[in-house]
Amino acid sequence: MPSTLYILLSFLIASAFGFVFPTIPTTHQSTKLFSSTSSTTTSSSSMSISTMDLLSCLVDAARHGSLTIRRLSDEARSGNVQFKEEGDARSALTIADTAAQKVIVSSLLSKYSNLHIVGEEDESVAVDPASKVELDDTLLSRCEFYLPPSVGEVEEPPSELDVNEIVVYVDPLDGTREFVEGRLDNVQSLVGLCWRGRPLMGAIGLPFGVSSAENSTEVVFGLVGRGIGKVCTKKTSDGGAIQSCPLPAMKRYHQGDAITVSTGDSSSIRPAIEVAEAVFGKQVVVHQVVGACGNKLLRVACGNTTLAVQHDKTSLWDTAAPTAVLHSVGGDVTD
Repeated sequence: MPSTLYILLSFLIASAFGFVFPTIPTTHQSTKLFSSTSSTTTSSSSMSISTMDLLSCLVDAARHGSLTIRRLSDEARSGNVQFKEEGDARSALTIADTAAQKVIVSSLLSKYSNLHIVGEEDESVAVDPASKVELDDTLLSRCEFYLPPSVGEVEEPPSELDVNEIVVYVDPLDGTREFVEGRLDNVQSLVGLCWRGRPLMGAIGLPFGVSSAENSTEVVFGLVGRGIGKVCTKKTSDGGAIQSCPLPAMKRYHQGDAITVSTGDSSSIRPAIEVAEAVFGKQVVVHQVVGACGNKLLRVACGNTTLAVQHDKTSLWDTAAPTAVLHSVGGDVTD
């Protein structure tokens, strides 16, 4: 098995084998760039932000986004579901999408007024004072990072980041189609950060936590060069207490293992499956149909999937957070 695999397709492919990740641009034609109305930052100004403080806030923002989705779940799924593209179930939009983005964007900009944020839902461009919450920039001081031994020596991330060199990408509710259909274990709230055009850190909020029935939400986070970790909001009488949670057993691919390929259910994905089958030859290729971009990439990071193939309509808000998490454990993404 080669250490690096090159597959030329118009799809995004994630793997634990060590693919090369192409530079992500810091702007996108179809996205809305958010900034606080009180911001005075220009291209010539500079402000440094503590890397760990900022990651703590991204994690807390994803946590609050997840709590918002959970709170509005029944109402959103039974109410009026809109579609951004007629006839495309993947373009579904609910009140939970826009409410979660308002919480995430408003809270981050209240903490860091000069932060550049690109979000999926253009309707939530304004900072909403009623939606913002106070983010905890010390949250990760109570958590541990896990760096798989297989990653080897890695360069430590910078201790501080120049605000002009970073962009935060937000998908407040990744997997809206699955959310509407009741496949809640696919749903995520994604907050990722790119530094100098590449994913550096990400928070994957799981509104419907998978570890235990008593955990209301979970957030898996990653920082390239440090590894990954997880926090949970445990149900309590006063709403919820944050605590560090153990990660699931991290499975790594070994020579001779079956190759598991996760994709969506679009028929256009089939050519990518055929390429995987041709590349791996006699090895067993198992096809899994999985919803939501972040969910697919997280499955690769945890070793539940060997390869994940994304649709060619995937956007930066879909990929920034989970790519950073995947990269933090030695996996990678390529087009």
